[in-house]
Parts: sequence; structure tokens; C-alpha cells
Amino acid sequence: MKNFLVLVRPYGMLFLGFTPVFGAIANGEFDFFHLTLLLVIGVLAHIFTFVQNDYYDIWVDSKSKYVSNRPLVTGGISKKKAFVIFFSSFVISILIATIFFFTIYSLSMLLISFLLMTFYNKYSKHFFGMEYILGAGVFAYGLFGALTVSNNVSFFVIIVTAAGFMQWLFSVGISANLKDVEFDTKQGIRTTPTVFGVHVVGQKLLIPSSFWVYAFGVKIVHIFIVSLLFFLGYTSIFIYGLPIPGICFLIISLSLLYLTMKILSAPIIKRDKMLIYAGLQEGFALLLIPIALTSYTAENTGIIPIILLILLFILWPLFWFRSLYGKKMIPLE
Repeated sequence: MKNFLVLVRPYGMLFLGFTPVFGAIANGEFDFFHLTLLLVIGVLAHIFTFVQNDYYDIWVDSKSKYVSNRPLVTGGISKKKAFVIFFSSFVISILIATIFFFTIYSLSMLLISFLLMTFYNKYSKHFFGMEYILGAGVFAYGLFGALTVSNNVSFFVIIVTAAGFMQWLFSVGISANLKDVEFDTKQGIRTTPTVFGVHVVGQKLLIPSSFWVYAFGVKIVHIFIVSLLFFLGYTSIFIYGLPIPGICFLIISLSLLYLTMKILSAPIIKRDKMLIYAGLQEGFALLLIPIALTSYTAENTGIIPIILLILLFILWPLFWFRSLYGKKMIPLE
């Protein structure tokens, strides 16, 4: 069971899990049953994506001193079982979408999202810039959620789903690839940091100023896109007359910029710290959308659901990190 849990990474399930949910909410859906089914599809999409990624990356993971203990590399889970897991996740997702949400547009978008994820998983170690394909897959998941509500997709939906695109663009193309620069360089794997000239000399990670600009640019654009929800009036910085959403959004945004700096400046020999900073960055980024949607959601469901959702986003990953990796809480990434 632990091998299975390590393989499917439950601590990160909410990232993809809520992507179609947020897409539907932005398109005006607040039915609990509808949103729960979309969450199930999102969780299955997470399992599909991460298990398939490990399935295709066995050859490279086996050479890494950092992730060679992953279940597929050690044989804790066979390659055949891994295929059954991610293929079953795909089939069940399609069945749920067909039974409960069938339209040509929504089903087509779901299939496109799975296709993009598969393309990323299969070729991410072969071509530069594949995180853009991954981000497009996440964007498609969000559009799928919106299209289960209506065939009309508003700019509100585009903003919410674009935020997901930017988050994965950063977390994979910058923070995840940065910690693996030394290994990727030795294996001849071209990633965004290596193309920008990031390299290791001795025990030092040398990062050109151009990559600093790129990394902060991606994060600033991410924050700006979410802030458009306030500027364009889709939601408000106030709730019950208090600027709580606005203040929380500002604190999270500044925290994300600070963590971006910490990720870029962490020594390569302290890879565990890079993982911690990257994990915190992803956690704070996950809170951006629910915080931004606080007033909008509260108007339609009351304040309690959004408070419970934010608590879930905080406590869920902490619980799984502690359960799977103990006090150290650092995964095999």
C-alpha cells in the first residue's frame, strides 16, 4: 500500500483534482454533486498523469541518486501494474464524464487534456520546453470542467484556467527542473534551466541573470493573471465589508515571490531545502484561486465552504507528507 501511495503522490492530488472544479465554478456551477464528480475526475487525472510519468521515466529515474527508490524502479510496483493503474484512471474518467456530463465539447476537451499529458510524459526528457505542453494539458482540464456547465466559456473561466497553466509552467519548468540540473546535464537532457545556461561548477549552482528574469517573469505573470479577477470585477477584495481576500492575496503573492528567490538562491548541495521551498511555493500557489474567489463563492454558497476548502488545501498535503515521509516530510522528487 505504501508503494502505491508513493507512486500516486496523494499529497499533490488537489492541484489537478480541483482544476476542473474551479473551471466549473468559474462558469457558474455550485451543485455539490456535480462538483464532487469533477473532483473525482480531477483526482483520477492526477493519478493518470503521475503514474504514467513514472512509467515512461523508469529508464532515467534508475540512473538518479535522488529518485532511484521510486516504486517502479525498485520493483515495489511492476510496470504492468502501473500501466493498469493509469489506464484504469483514464477509462473511469471517460466513463464518468460520458454518463454525467456528456457533450461533444466537454468530452473532446477531456480527451485533449489526457493526450497532452501523455505527450508530456512520454517526451519530457527528449525535448526542451515540454512544461508548456503540460501547462496546456492543465488548461484543458479546467476548460473541460467549465464545458460540463455550458458550451459558453467566459473570460472569467479563461483567467482561472490560465492560472493553472502558469502554476505548472513554474513548478515543473523552473523549480522541479532546477533541482535536477546537475543530473540532467550529465544525461544530456535539455530542460529550460539548462537551455538558459544554468549549470553546476563544483558544488555551486550557477544561474545566469536571464534565468532569474525568466523565473520571476513567469511567477509575476501568474500572480497578475489571478489578480485580474479583482481588477475586472469578477470577484472582490472585500467580504462582509472587510478586505480579507485582498490582504490574504497580497500576503500569498509576496510569499510566492520570496519563495521564488529562495528556490533560485538555494545551494545545489542543499537539495532538500530546494524541495521544501518548491513545496511551499506550490502550496501557496494552490491557495491563490480559492482566496481570489472567496467573495464570489461566498455569495453563492456562504463563507463556510470556502473556509473549509482553504483548510483542506493546507492540511491535506501536510497530512500526507507526514504520513509517507515522517518528520522530514520530503518526498522522492
